[in-house]
Amino acid sequence: MKNIIFMTALKANDPNMFDYMEWSLKTWKWWAKKHNVELFILDEPLCDTELMRPTWQRWYVYDILEANDINYNRVALIDIDTMVHWLCPNIFELSNGNYTAVRDDLSIEWTYNSLMGYKKFFSGVDLEWTDYVNNGMLVLPKDNGKEFCDKVKEFYEKNGEELRDMQHNTLKKGTDQTPVNYLAKQFFGNDITYLSKKFNMTHMYKTHAFVDGIFTKCSYIWHFNGLPREERNGLMKQTWDFIR
Repeated sequence: MKNIIFMTALKANDPNMFDYMEWSLKTWKWWAKKHNVELFILDEPLCDTELMRPTWQRWYVYDILEANDINYNRVALIDIDTMVHWLCPNIFELSNGNYTAVRDDLSIEWTYNSLMGYKKFFSGVDLEWTDYVNNGMLVLPKDNGKEFCDKVKEFYEKNGEELRDMQHNTLKKGTDQTPVNYLAKQFFGNDITYLSKKFNMTHMYKTHAFVDGIFTKCSYIWHFNGLPREERNGLMKQTWDFIR
């Protein structure tokens, strides 16, 4: 059984996704081959992406793998707007068998208000904004990763209508990321492995990491989020042309 990199490539509301995913996959396919990891792309939605955003659909990962007769060891959920450095260490080996992620505290206002907005679902869970993680790179534990995904699915199925209203009309602070942060804290407690920002270099547009290609020199997984969507494909293509 191989470890699995699971990526979601559903167009939804991003018309440029089928362009920039080319540059993402050029790097991840190479890395996966190097580390004997299997890459799985979810490119057919389970349901209407307006009814359930792609970020929520990815939590059916184990059902999808099993429906496709894919045997798996460990599973990592990776965003399709990322690229990986050729020398990136094996993230499965670094996880210590735990739920593994990278803290995301660069937009304090967004993070804090998102946590406060979703707190009503998790009144008994204490989660500090300093331990908030980005869902763009997650390694699920082998022993209870499937059970955790079941918890995420149950939460959405129970609260879907209210969540959609919060996502589109009222709170407008993300989709699955904050609820999953709470659910992970509730489910795993302190058994979470935090990797350094090198393993999910987010918001590069805001941190000037694009200057002179600095991000390619000081980090392993580059996440092209927090920037105008129309610029994503161009920047990812430039990155590929630079490192190829």
